[in-house]
Amino acid sequence: MTRRRWTGPAALPAMLAALIAAAAAMSPPPVPAQGTGARDAVAVAAVAEDEAAAPFAEALAAALRRELAAAGFAAAAYAGDAAGGGDAAAIGAATGARWVAVARCLSDGRRVVWRAAVYDLLDGALVAAESGAAFAGLTALAMLDESAAAAAATAYALRGRTAPGQPIDYRLRFASPDDGAILRFGTGAGARDAAVVEGGEATAVFVAFRAGDPVVVSIEKDGYWPRALVFRPGEADEPIDLPALMPVSRGALALGVAATRLAGVSAEYRYGLLPDALFLRAADSLWLGSAWTAGAKPLVHDELRLGLGAYLFMPRRSRFRLAAGAGLSAVGTAMTGASAGRKYYLDLTLDAPWLSYEWHEPAWAAYVEQRIAYSFGLDSGLLRRGWLDGATGPMIITAGVMLKWP
Repeated sequence: MTRRRWTGPAALPAMLAALIAAAAAMSPPPVPAQGTGARDAVAVAAVAEDEAAAPFAEALAAALRRELAAAGFAAAAYAGDAAGGGDAAAIGAATGARWVAVARCLSDGRRVVWRAAVYDLLDGALVAAESGAAFAGLTALAMLDESAAAAAATAYALRGRTAPGQPIDYRLRFASPDDGAILRFGTGAGARDAAVVEGGEATAVFVAFRAGDPVVVSIEKDGYWPRALVFRPGEADEPIDLPALMPVSRGALALGVAATRLAGVSAEYRYGLLPDALFLRAADSLWLGSAWTAGAKPLVHDELRLGLGAYLFMPRRSRFRLAAGAGLSAVGTAMTGASAGRKYYLDLTLDAPWLSYEWHEPAWAAYVEQRIAYSFGLDSGLLRRGWLDGATGPMIITAGVMLKWP
């Protein structure tokens, strides 16, 4: 009886070579690189650090070609000698391909270690890298395929990347209406002083930012709300316009008119408990009314409002702001005409709630306020108990402007 003797690791290279040949036969035919600047041309090189690693390097390279071709790249095997280096720049120069994939393996006969890397020679960046280790046997082939697929997927996601801009060779210049404002690159504790605005202009210290890369500039000035901006410097030296900072305001005086009280005017004073955030308000409205009957005499109304308001949602430096609040109001009414019996009335109402839509400039703001009011139905007044219902409905709408100061 003849016994077959196991040949051990000596048989492994031949078995792997056969499997690699079969895999290559099933792979899509490679498309040759199409010269420098070809968007999708990729050269795939196999680098074996030792003789035992050669079959694995070839298997990994074949898997990379297959996966890159499936992802839409024009993948081709690198025909030159990549042993002892696998320098991506040299391979790219030799083939004219924009992309270079390197399948590198190392083995001691028992274990194999590998790395699949893809480089974009547009700027020499490593765009994908997958590595692993396994027992140096046939079971490693599936893991090599997984690494190749992951590297190809990452490279595919970056196919549309562009080369970063060159470092600028000039000092950034800014135009700002806020003389005395301090400009810094970055925010927080890591910010770096850049310039001070003088005469509407500022020239920053030199920093070699790359053209097209985002740069963060923070702007600060006493009495103003700070802000941070992001811009991208160009290759040309052009001044960058900065928006005006918003002053911190604690007080405001407003004048307006209500849609149902056109024959009158309202005035309001605001005092900021927290500047541009929380405020007390006192307002007074004076207008003429009428019973709209033949021979009716005009009525003189005066409403005093007290309340608390707050700005919601928006940053304090915002131009558009939404304010809301509640309060109480007392409405006095005086009858005119000598034949009037009782001449004076007093009503008490609840503002619940009011909303104000505001557009802010540094020194002034325009607003439109809407509110509903609930009358307590005092015996001394004219208004019955319940929500007020005027000529245009239960909503009282007022529009006007306000002047602000610190």
